[in-house]
Amino acid sequence: MLAALVRRGMKTAAFKCGPDYIDPMFHSRITGTPSHNLDGYFMDKGTLNELLAKNARGMDIAVIEGVMGYYDGVGMEDTASSYAVARDTGTPVVLVVPCQGMGKSVQAVIDGYVNFKTPSNIKGILFWQLAPRLYPAMQEYCAQRNIRAFGCFPQINAASFKSRHLGLIMADEVADFTEKIQVLAQAAEEYIDLDGILQLAHTAQEPMKFTQEEKNAVKPKSLRIAVARDKAFCFYYEDNLSLLQELGCTIVPFSPLADKALPTDIDGLVLGGGYPELYVKALEQNHAMRRAVRAEIANGIPTFAECGGFLYLHRELTAPDGTKGEMAGVFDGACVFTQKLQHFGYVELEARKDNLLCRKGGRIRAHEFHRCVSDLCVDTFLETKGDSTWMGFVSTKNILAGFAHLHYYANPQFAACFVDKCEQYQGKRGKRSGCTDTLQSL
Repeated sequence: MLAALVRRGMKTAAFKCGPDYIDPMFHSRITGTPSHNLDGYFMDKGTLNELLAKNARGMDIAVIEGVMGYYDGVGMEDTASSYAVARDTGTPVVLVVPCQGMGKSVQAVIDGYVNFKTPSNIKGILFWQLAPRLYPAMQEYCAQRNIRAFGCFPQINAASFKSRHLGLIMADEVADFTEKIQVLAQAAEEYIDLDGILQLAHTAQEPMKFTQEEKNAVKPKSLRIAVARDKAFCFYYEDNLSLLQELGCTIVPFSPLADKALPTDIDGLVLGGGYPELYVKALEQNHAMRRAVRAEIANGIPTFAECGGFLYLHRELTAPDGTKGEMAGVFDGACVFTQKLQHFGYVELEARKDNLLCRKGGRIRAHEFHRCVSDLCVDTFLETKGDSTWMGFVSTKNILAGFAHLHYYANPQFAACFVDKCEQYQGKRGKRSGCTDTLQSL
């Protein structure tokens, strides 16, 4: 649908419900603009609407992709579900119903979803893999319930995408990505009532006006934050980076895989999640970058690392296939991939001591999804999921690193605290003799 809308010349904004990094990469590759997350667990209703309005500004249409089943949220609640996001943003919903192997039962599925909540916000149905001969009857059935059938989309094997342990193979890794997307775009024009969906979009509630500039009103800064961005480190919420920019930071990307040095004159370092386990040997062989990261952190630069970035700071990483590699060695510890998920889903964090992002007692909601274990002593945040608790994150005066992923809009003060620490570091670092002498001493 996104590709078909772009082919029509429409400026198209894309959003994803929930804590997902990979689907937004696909969106961005198709639309040519960053895709953003809307997550009702991290954000209250006002923030959801503000980020929707801000990131759809100047666009012709905004398309929000749901997550999991329509009503699936946290536990048996609808918090953070696609339904809740649609309800809180006033967005009309087109429900995609998989129909393979079903006939009349599809009607029971429709009734179940439409009537489960009142109102459900479901305004239309898009049938997937429905036998074409059944579509006219389904159209009539939908019309009787005052909802609209928006098409009958077939399975297109020539445009399928492979998966791995954290989700789809990333868009940049698909050699024939453009060709597959064009096949799907043409199919969308043929099988989906796009004109009807565009009409439906005009019935959406207008999000509240974006007021972040007034709320932040930060003094101008000239901070440079180095952010690891390549195939190994690619899991970032776009709104996290935007918030850092609004707080006065310039984002300076670098590649731990390809670059031989960190960017110059940096005041902070962010190592995001991703797939370092797929590039263990390449990361190990980049000796210059490993030394540079170790030296810069030793010099005191504020450093936040989550999941894949946390793994990179270990002495050693063992990949799922058993391949071992030396990492940056900031921490004298090893991490190993296991055959099962260690922690998965939403968590709540409470700081048990002062750290880079907050004081003791600071709280933020987060998300974990990993199969790796570390032998480091984690002691900074108490993590809670339902009745389960465990300790997470390693911290020093200038480092905070752990498995959980943070969305800064779950508690923007965490981002502000990080920026303050970067500003303090900028004031202290002054003129140094340069990295060369420091690296030679390691």
